[in-house]
Amino acid sequence: MIDIADRPEIAPELRLVPHAFRRTFGRPAAGVWYAPGVLNLLGGAVKVHAKWGAIVAGDQRDDGRLELVSVNRPTERALLPSDDVPAWAAGLQATGGATLMCSVDLPQGSGLAAGEALRTAVGLALRDLAGSSHEEPEAAELDLPGQRLLVVDTRIRRPQPQVERPYVRDTDDLGAALTAYHSVQDPDPEQDAVVRAALAAGARGASTLVDPPGRPAVALVDADLVPAVKKAITKAVEVPPRYLTITPASFKTEALR
Repeated sequence: MIDIADRPEIAPELRLVPHAFRRTFGRPAAGVWYAPGVLNLLGGAVKVHAKWGAIVAGDQRDDGRLELVSVNRPTERALLPSDDVPAWAAGLQATGGATLMCSVDLPQGSGLAAGEALRTAVGLALRDLAGSSHEEPEAAELDLPGQRLLVVDTRIRRPQPQVERPYVRDTDDLGAALTAYHSVQDPDPEQDAVVRAALAAGARGASTLVDPPGRPAVALVDADLVPAVKKAITKAVEVPPRYLTITPASFKTEALR
C-alpha cells in the first residue's frame, strides 16, 4: 500500500502531516484526519465551519496511552493521561491508545475554536483506529447571499477566563442577533472597539467571540463592504488585527486511510 504521504491525489496539506509523522517516527501513518475550525456564533447556537482547521496523522498503540506531537512545536510532546500537558494540547483526553502528529492552522484564541477543531480531529482518529463507527458532523447552512463573516483576531491573549452571559435569540436576522448578543456580554474593551467600528462602517451586525485565551470578534458584512470595514476596525484599535473572511458554506470532517 502506498504511504498516504506519497499519494499525489491527496491535497498537499493533508500529505504534509503524515510526512512529518514518518520523518519523526520512521514509519508510515495508518491514517490522516481533518476537522474544520468552528466559528461559534451566538454562544454556539449557530456553528459555521471554516476551511482552516486541524489535521492529525498517526497509528494505534497497544498501551492505552495517547502520544501527541505538534508539527509546529515538535519538542513539546504530550503523553496522556498526564498532568503535564503543553498548552496546545490542553483539553485533550486519552480515550484510546494512539500516536498522533498534529497540525492546527490557527492559534488558540483567534476566533475559530482551534482547540475544538483539534479535539474533534483527535476524536475521529481514536474512533477510527479503534474500529468504532461515527457520524460526521455537518456544518451550519446559512442563507447569506452576498454576505461574509469577518473574523477579527485582535491578537490579544489574556489569562483571565472570559465568562459568557446567557443570551436568548428573538430574531431570525443574524446581523441583529449578533449585535444583541454582544450587548448582553461583558466584552474586552478591544472587542467592543471592533464591534463599534464595524457597525459604524456598515456591518449588518457584530459581536464578541468567546474563544479563550483570545479576545476576538466577528462581523456580518456585505461582500463589497469588507475592505471598508477592515479599514475602520484597524483605525479603531491600537494593535492591527488579523482578519479571516468566511463565505458560509458546508465543510465536513475528513478521514483518509
